[in-house]
Amino acid sequence: MNWIKKLFAQATPLELAVAELVDAQREKLQAESGAEYAEALVIYNQSRIERLTAYIAQATKEESRHE
Repeated sequence: MNWIKKLFAQATPLELAVAELVDAQREKLQAESGAEYAEALVIYNQSRIERLTAYIAQATKEESRHE
């Protein structure tokens, strides 16, 4: 019967603080994962920009030689 009381008992301030701390740690980890993903996207797109810029410069140079 004691477990039933615990099930419906109001959480103590300490229990609430611990639960909030765990939530904050979990959210921080999710934010860090998101930041890592965003950083990887920036690097990926920077590489694409460099590759495409070089391709366009080369293609333009070759095209102007053929005219």
